[in-house]
Amino acid sequence: MKKLEKDNVLNQVRDKSFYLYGAGYTAKICIKALREAGVKIDALIDDDTLKQDMSILSYNVMSYEKFAEITANKECVNVILTSIYGKAIYDRLSLLGNVVVWEMYEWYTDILDQQEFVIEKHCEGEKLDCYKKNTDELKKYLADMESQNVYDAIYQYFITEDVQKLVDVCTIDESYFIKEVVDYFQDRRFTLVDAGAYTGELLRAIMSSGLSVGKWYCFEVEKNNYEHLKSNLEGNELPEGLEFVCENYGLWSEQKELQVINQGTGSKVVERADVSSSEICRMLTIDEYFKNIKVDMIKMDIEGAEMEALLGGVQTIKRDTPLLAISIYHYVEDYYRIMQFILNNVGDKYKYYIRQHAMIYGETILYAIPCK
Repeated sequence: MKKLEKDNVLNQVRDKSFYLYGAGYTAKICIKALREAGVKIDALIDDDTLKQDMSILSYNVMSYEKFAEITANKECVNVILTSIYGKAIYDRLSLLGNVVVWEMYEWYTDILDQQEFVIEKHCEGEKLDCYKKNTDELKKYLADMESQNVYDAIYQYFITEDVQKLVDVCTIDESYFIKEVVDYFQDRRFTLVDAGAYTGELLRAIMSSGLSVGKWYCFEVEKNNYEHLKSNLEGNELPEGLEFVCENYGLWSEQKELQVINQGTGSKVVERADVSSSEICRMLTIDEYFKNIKVDMIKMDIEGAEMEALLGGVQTIKRDTPLLAISIYHYVEDYYRIMQFILNNVGDKYKYYIRQHAMIYGETILYAIPCK
């Protein structure tokens, strides 16, 4: 894999054109940066069926299969990874003998630093000591060495800011549907709570997992995202037996109204904000919404509100012991306080795994899988 260097782009891309693998939110920002750097872009590739055959920023989006077909007879094809989930994609592209893969992960860091996402990426001094002390204590509860290695890699990243530390522990498993999750739900139809559904990205993962979701409850706080979510799910062919419910609500520790800052995939709720730049969303608790509904799995990626949502769902978790897949990377304290919260309430009912799903900082997920 070749590195696309910001300070040497013109020399590297001379007489070349590129396909970009990934057509999500980060890719749109990367396209702007690549255009400004003089990079010629042919088209986009994405595994999400919701994006395929669309035009994004004037570029056609195609499937991997279509890309492989139209480039099969070309001597050399250049592909830049604009998906943060690059490891599995790289493995797949490596099977094509005529493809040269490029990465721009250093660019991602600079790009994301300019966004107001809830991602606390820097840790030092007392906070770093606290991370090390707490994660070391939690290692004895983790089910495998890979999980422990993720904790260690993040600690090393905090010290060095070397993204390679994260690349080395990045999994190729699908976000939210790692092998252990698939094994747990095999041959079972289950109810899924999707906190932070955005515009329905989880559909591709559901379909590729081969699992049978019966009812899919999608919660999205930001109004525009919610409308796209509904439109995408209503306009797409869904797996047989899957029913979905879309709610323009957020999940919190209590029922209240909060302001929403619109940042696309990083839209977030805040307790205090400039009213002129936000909208209002009603927040519900998991316990109230699902008081008469059995829950089998809860997935959360809600821009730092995970702890609040778990506080509002503790009775449901105690009652149903749902499988939990919780993002823990938004705040440094979340790497340990979320797992500590689950341990303190229902600790002996779960096996715990941690996976790093991106080749940059972020997308670290805690999996609490019920003991059979």
